[in-house]
Amino acid sequence: MLGLVGVVVAVAALAAHSLYNQPAATGPGPAVAPPSQASVPGSAAPGPTTVAFASDFAAFPQHGQLLNVIQTYYNAINDKKYDEWLSVVTPTFAGENPRDVFLKAYQSTHDSSIFVYRVDPAPQNGLRALVGFTSMQALADAPTQFPHACIHWQVVLPLTWDGNRKQWEIDTGTTGLTPQRQAC
Repeated sequence: MLGLVGVVVAVAALAAHSLYNQPAATGPGPAVAPPSQASVPGSAAPGPTTVAFASDFAAFPQHGQLLNVIQTYYNAINDKKYDEWLSVVTPTFAGENPRDVFLKAYQSTHDSSIFVYRVDPAPQNGLRALVGFTSMQALADAPTQFPHACIHWQVVLPLTWDGNRKQWEIDTGTTGLTPQRQAC
């Protein structure tokens, strides 16, 4: 029995190693260390809005496609461009956030220091992206359950492949419902 467990662990490690060592797709932005301000309590200075990423993500086969989706998602929030946001989310996610809800929810939001730590396979041929970012907003627009004008977030963004649009899209679901957060 112990031998079987060892074989299963070895096969899983080999599969993970081969998945993350495939050639990276080309795309904008460098692989860098996580933003330091995300780990510094009390830091409330806005950082860059260009998505940065760890080498694990740089080595992910669909790196370029996913980076474009994630960058578009955060740009749309920062620029309050609902139609741009719609272009990278699933119809289900969009249905839960019509234009008026989106504009109200993000009316004073500015997200920065966006960092993709990694992307992992998920059930039903989906993906999960572990993303950290800093959100600054008017205190009146902060989440009611965490009322702070500056919040460092770590979230898991579920991604689904849309075969009709031939692109990855950010989805809704239970994956992103329990983000880690810390006041700046």
